[in-house]
Amino acid sequence: MEGTNSLRRHQKDPGKKANHSTLGLEAAEAEESAEKEMMYNADKKRKGGARDEIQTTVPVHINEGKSLALLQVNCISIYNKALEFWNLGDTYYPDIIICTESWLREEIGNTEIFRTDFTTFRKDRHARVGGVFICVKNNIGCLELWVDDEFEIIAVEIKGSDPRCTWEIVGIYRAPNEDIWLIEMLAARTGFLGNSTKLNIIGGDLNLP
Repeated sequence: MEGTNSLRRHQKDPGKKANHSTLGLEAAEAEESAEKEMMYNADKKRKGGARDEIQTTVPVHINEGKSLALLQVNCISIYNKALEFWNLGDTYYPDIIICTESWLREEIGNTEIFRTDFTTFRKDRHARVGGVFICVKNNIGCLELWVDDEFEIIAVEIKGSDPRCTWEIVGIYRAPNEDIWLIEMLAARTGFLGNSTKLNIIGGDLNLP
């Protein structure tokens, strides 16, 4: 009898299968509709000449007593993957996100892609590919330290409640055809050659052989 009950519990219910298929179709249609709306709003903002105000400092810090969670992502164009990107964020609950190959341009404002519960720092490439950005939760004190003029590198300072717990978060994207000396330059600038006591976290894609 127990074996029969187990078999019945594991038998597929055709009605449930059909219901799951319907739900999957509705979810896909909702996602497509949301993406179309995002593209429409982005185009409307660009035509209206809207621009984001650049926010480079968040002075507060209420993340005391909690370890920071960092997520690194290679988007290969976030513009058409914003929903998937934030679904990933809602799955892992990161405090900091480093993303490479954003494929963003200056005319695409932060409000078109990024949520308001994060502060976003960007280094775009003036071409279709490349680019890097760092997102930091708004409850964490942060400021933009420096942005490289030539390469896709950006550094953000994360402030802890303890002054000794201050980190430099660096996001970098090195294209496969760029010179390897870029890594030496990065090491010198972030103090990895021994001339600095700063604490650093470097994330990104160096496209090493």
